[in-house]
Amino acid sequence: MIKPVWKRLLAPGRKSDIVMALVLILLFISFEISDRSSDDIFRHILAAFLFLWMYMRYMKPADYAVDTLTDALKEHGIATKVGNDHLDIAESARERLDLYSVEVAQLRQEQQFMKDQRLAELSKAHQDLLVHHRSTKKMLGAFRTEEVFDALLKGVKDGLGFHGTVLGILDREGNLVFREDFDFTAGPLTVQVPAWSDGSVLANTLWTGNPVFSQSILEHPHIQEDRAVIGEGPFFLIPVMRKLATNNKRCWLEDHDDCIAKIPPPALEKRRSCVLCEMFAPIAVIAVRTRPESRTVSPESIVPVVTLVNEASKALEVVELHENLRKMSITDGLTGLINHREFYQQLRRELERARRYRHSVSLLIIDVDDFKGYNDRFGHLSGDLALRKISDILRNCARATDIVARYGGEEFAVILPESTSAGALMLAERIKTDVARYDFLPQAYGEEHLTVSIGIYTAEEGAATEDQIVRLADEAAYSAKNTGKNRVVVKSHA
Repeated sequence: MIKPVWKRLLAPGRKSDIVMALVLILLFISFEISDRSSDDIFRHILAAFLFLWMYMRYMKPADYAVDTLTDALKEHGIATKVGNDHLDIAESARERLDLYSVEVAQLRQEQQFMKDQRLAELSKAHQDLLVHHRSTKKMLGAFRTEEVFDALLKGVKDGLGFHGTVLGILDREGNLVFREDFDFTAGPLTVQVPAWSDGSVLANTLWTGNPVFSQSILEHPHIQEDRAVIGEGPFFLIPVMRKLATNNKRCWLEDHDDCIAKIPPPALEKRRSCVLCEMFAPIAVIAVRTRPESRTVSPESIVPVVTLVNEASKALEVVELHENLRKMSITDGLTGLINHREFYQQLRRELERARRYRHSVSLLIIDVDDFKGYNDRFGHLSGDLALRKISDILRNCARATDIVARYGGEEFAVILPESTSAGALMLAERIKTDVARYDFLPQAYGEEHLTVSIGIYTAEEGAATEDQIVRLADEAAYSAKNTGKNRVVVKSHA
């Protein structure tokens, strides 16, 4: 970069160096032609040193600066002529510095923009992570499927900012049901899409179990209900799967030996039967739609939605396990009826309601006659089958609001809310007749029948405790056994 001093002193073409040489020559000539007196010699020497000092102090540094600027400009591709004026070189350097200042300012602005953009992305990612954590915590703490769906939809809409999101849930008839106030003139509040339809993009998403991202609904086969739900613009569809907590899984896409449809039905009927099967994994579809006030739907922005839906699948598995455990804790394993403990809780609840609303509650205690002898003759396996059949008869005879329970052993109980003694007697007679008419061993020679003895007690306005109403109904059943069996006895008020 900077040349050594001795090289610059000897460098040709420098005006100051030429002037310096001329001055020294003149001094030397004047020194030769002078009378060489001591004063003259001293004056000549002093003048020479003074000039040399001024040259090195003021003139040569300017040359150094010009040389440095010239070399720097050459390194940046700006050539200067040998005879250029110092001011011209300085002007070129100034223009280049101004250009660098603009470039540096632009570079700093770009760096600041990238930094702000990165901070915004990190802030959004942090916000999405918080939404994921809160929604997942809420979903994993849910005890019902509806609570999981509510937390999922709220997390996607309010947390992630996709305000145009709607959730379609598979109902018992096999329809995807979307409930929302859709933005259409006189449009329905509820849109139902048949999940077995092969011309619906929503139904196909549920059927295949694969998410779909598209710029327009026109890119896919669709029906009118699809357009009502999705609308215009980019959208993202993803099915909500329930993970099956069993090792013996049955696939809803391929035939399997364990499939309930032993005879292969037509394609459309097969889709419908699979959708209604209890082993069908997808149970809902999340539709993330484009709305003016919503977050932009893009392949990058929908990543948090996918992770949240995956967490919802795990939460649904937990809910299903919890529900199975709850059913096991309140259900009799042999008959499927509620067990002894749940019977008392339901009876206590119905008596409290009867006292509050001043209506009556009836209780039936049903005891199978001579069941021990039946077990001794045909074995305990046949006895278990008989108890299952009797429980089925009780379910078929009871109303939808009645509560059927296995009280213990060969005893059953039926709680009849808002039922009088006359209504309870009619139900008891129907049960007694259906049980006595049924052949419990159709494969055996001849017919084998069982009978039941039924005791009834009605608590007017719930005027009894659960222990009292059970004891009085049990006394009526005991009286029916002692007076000939296969009969119904109504206990009078205590």
